[in-house]
Amino acid sequence: MITHMKVYLVTRAFFTFRGEAGYALGLAGMNCLERMRARLGAEVVDGAPPAGEKLVLYPVFPFLTREGLEQFLCVHTGSLRFAGGFLERGGAFREGSDPDAGMYTLADYAAMRVRAFRESALFHAQQGALVEEGAQVDLTAKLGRGALVRRGSVVRGNSVVGEDAVIEDSYLEDSVVGAGTHVMSSRLVSAKVGKRCTVGPYASLRPATQAGDDVRIGAFVECKNARIGEGCKLAHLAYVGDADLAQNVNVGCGVVFVNYDGKRKSRTRVGKGSFLGSNCNLVAPLRVGEGCFVAAGTTLTRDLQDGDFCIGRSRESIKPGGAAKYLGHT
Repeated sequence: MITHMKVYLVTRAFFTFRGEAGYALGLAGMNCLERMRARLGAEVVDGAPPAGEKLVLYPVFPFLTREGLEQFLCVHTGSLRFAGGFLERGGAFREGSDPDAGMYTLADYAAMRVRAFRESALFHAQQGALVEEGAQVDLTAKLGRGALVRRGSVVRGNSVVGEDAVIEDSYLEDSVVGAGTHVMSSRLVSAKVGKRCTVGPYASLRPATQAGDDVRIGAFVECKNARIGEGCKLAHLAYVGDADLAQNVNVGCGVVFVNYDGKRKSRTRVGKGSFLGSNCNLVAPLRVGEGCFVAAGTTLTRDLQDGDFCIGRSRESIKPGGAAKYLGHT
């Protein structure tokens, strides 16, 4: 039986895709080699396996179980060769069939990807989370009870989705989403979002972004290496890079944290309860104190103390009836 039979995995590739061996391609967060090693307790060898009685498998059976292998070994008592390896028990080898469906071609891989994500969805359902048909959630991800991952979403790597959170038509990779948070049509990579937040649609949270609880990150907002305090509102069309925002900061439409001068990145710090009006540029390095108001259209290059009001726009020049000169009206 398998408990008395040494099982070896030999890293042989039957096909490659985009330069990667077939057995190393991902299947819901685990490749074929990792799955077989974990399921079967097999030892991986690069060259020829040791002499003696043994079962040698190529990494082409991602869904083979210990029970299935036990049954295979019970049926075949002699030495056997098959497409996916061989069983050596002394005596002459005869030809036989594989112990399970093998992944020998790119078409096999495509079919097994579908199977792997269905298996993952069933696993997460047993933990109390719902993954809709058409969503892809890795086995390595953690979903809290009541979490809902809607069709079209991808949750990869070591992502964590909290209880009752909703992931809708979004991409998460190695990211954390807190309980009760709703992520819509957005992309999160190595980012962390707190509880009861809303993200998106079409937001991009890049690595090292951390948002506290009750934060609103709206449409077409991009954040990078930013710490966003509780209760902040970044409603739409803003870039927040290399920044520290305290609690309850309002970031208006079109605000840009100007973090790069062509040679180095610098940070901007914004104090609690400050208001950044629409179309402001904050040129780092910069500190904005608590309770400050930066009027719309301002380019800010100097630090503000607590409670300061700043307006940095030119006065309008209005010429009554002057539009006809430019629009060609008679």
